[in-house]
Amino acid sequence: MNRSVKAQAGGASDVSGFDGLVFRPRRDTPIWQQIYDYILALIESGYLRPGSQLPGEVHLAEKLGVTRITLRRALQQLQQEGHLTARKGVGAFVRSLPSALVVRDGSRFAESLRADGKAVTTTTTLLEEEFADAAAAEQLHLPPGAPVVRLRRVRAADGQPIYISTKVFPAALLPDFATVYSRRQSVTDVFIAHGIQKYRRAETRISGGFATAEEASLLALTPGTPVFRTSSINTDAAGNRIEWARGCWLLTSVDFVF
Repeated sequence: MNRSVKAQAGGASDVSGFDGLVFRPRRDTPIWQQIYDYILALIESGYLRPGSQLPGEVHLAEKLGVTRITLRRALQQLQQEGHLTARKGVGAFVRSLPSALVVRDGSRFAESLRADGKAVTTTTTLLEEEFADAAAAEQLHLPPGAPVVRLRRVRAADGQPIYISTKVFPAALLPDFATVYSRRQSVTDVFIAHGIQKYRRAETRISGGFATAEEASLLALTPGTPVFRTSSINTDAAGNRIEWARGCWLLTSVDFVF
C-alpha cells in the first residue's frame, strides 16, 4: 500500500488526500485494516491536522471503492483508540495531540495545560453537599455520614473534552465552598479562602479501563474506548485529608509529567 501523503489537507468534503491509497490483495491484509493504516498515517504525518474533519462516509467510501460497512470498521477502530472523535450528525474529526500536564504540589490543572498552549474550559455538572458514603469516609478519614461536598466537572482543551473528575471534600473544613467556587470554578481558590495556602499530593493511583456509556458521552468518545482512571488524595500542611479526586482520561489525551 502506498502511504505517501500530500503537504496540505483540504476541507471536510475533499477526498484528494486518499489518492495515494492503493489496496494490496485482501489475503495479505483485510481492506478495513489497510484503510485504518492509511488514515493513521495521514494523521501521524500531519496531513490530517488536529481538529480537521474527515470527508463524509458516503463520499469517502465511493472514493475508495469500498462499502460503508468496511469503511466504518476502520473509522470505529480509530475512534476506539482515540485518534478520531465522532460528533453525531456532523462527522468524524481528528483529535488534538496529547497535552503535557505537569503534576506538582499546589499546581493548577488549567495553568499547566495553558502552558502547553491549550485553551482550557471547565464545565461543572454537579456541586452538592451530601453525607459521606463508606468509600468517601475511608479516603478522607471521616466518620461515615459526615457532611461532604461532591464536585463533578468536565475539562476540555481547545474545545475537546479530555477529563472527567469527581472530587469529594470535607464540608466542615470548607463551609463556604459553593460561594467561593462560583466565582472562577477554582478549587484552589476555595482552599485559599479557607486558610489553606499550600497543599500536597499525598497519593496518586492510576489504572486502565474502557469508557462506559456515560463517560463516552461526556468525553465525546465511542463506548469502549481505552481510558485511564486516577484516584488521588490531597492533604493540607498539617497532613489533614482535604480532597479525594477520581478522574477518567482519554488514553491519548495527556502526557503526565511528574
